[in-house]
Amino acid sequence: MKRHPLLIAALLMAVLAGCGSRSIGNKIDDQFLEPAVAEKVRLAHPDLNSTTSHIVVTAYNGVILLAGQTPREDLKERAGKAASSVQGVKRVHNELQIALPNSALARSNDTLMTTKIKTQMLADTTVPGTRIKVVTENGVVYLMGLITRQEGIRATNLTQGVNGVQKIVKLFQYTD
Repeated sequence: MKRHPLLIAALLMAVLAGCGSRSIGNKIDDQFLEPAVAEKVRLAHPDLNSTTSHIVVTAYNGVILLAGQTPREDLKERAGKAASSVQGVKRVHNELQIALPNSALARSNDTLMTTKIKTQMLADTTVPGTRIKVVTENGVVYLMGLITRQEGIRATNLTQGVNGVQKIVKLFQYTD
């Protein structure tokens, strides 16, 4: 079956339009920002693009989260500077850990934990799950979103109840 790029783009925009208070333009900007930042980080130093580093780049409303592991502090700093240099980036949260990359099993556990958290958020009508991005790295859960302080408290409380959560880092942009 032949896919029509314009139809797919229109459907994607319609789905995104129903998800939260960000504009369609902001959502599309974030979709382009993540790979642009990831590429800039990879090019900042060969060790940031090798098996010695595992870097996850997440964008929400122009705010960038760098999570994962890299073996040296200077690499963490280079990654942060590279991310900050990308046009459209409003702020960078450099949460890279100075360590060797996690195992595939640890990453699978992180993915499962993120899925559990998102599922619970979407099932709970008091938590705006469609406006919160959840990223888990090494048991640390990062919460990003454009929400009220009360919504942030409810999302954090829900996340605390999920088995395996080591720490919660709130990177919310508050609307109140």
